[in-house]
Amino acid sequence: MRKLLWSFILLVIIVALGGCSSSSKTSGSPETKDVGYQIVEYGGLSDRRAVLDKGNVKKIENIIADVKWDKTVSVDKSSKEDAVFWFIDQDNKEGQKYKVWFNETGSADVQDEKQVWSVLEGKDGETLSSIFKLNEQK
Repeated sequence: MRKLLWSFILLVIIVALGGCSSSSKTSGSPETKDVGYQIVEYGGLSDRRAVLDKGNVKKIENIIADVKWDKTVSVDKSSKEDAVFWFIDQDNKEGQKYKVWFNETGSADVQDEKQVWSVLEGKDGETLSSIFKLNEQK
């Protein structure tokens, strides 16, 4: 009987600890449902579209969560951004918007609404670009 009681207590503790943890890098914010975006077409932004594939939404979340924002950098972008995107939560509320310029080298320049910049090097820039391009082909 005592073993059964200890097993039950241990099970309750494990369940309680599991309920307190979060696997999301954006902990504290509502869970992202979709990513809304617009791309530049014919000199202007396209109609609003969405990335609905949960795997791609998670990839974009992870890329933005790992961004190293630099408040000291002021980048003069005379060209229009290639895309604008934002996260959409479970209540269909839109979050902060990000502007993206894709570079020929595979990197991407990202700007948030506060005019703070970051450069996505290597795979992150390529991944972001490919998600939006693949979504357009569907």
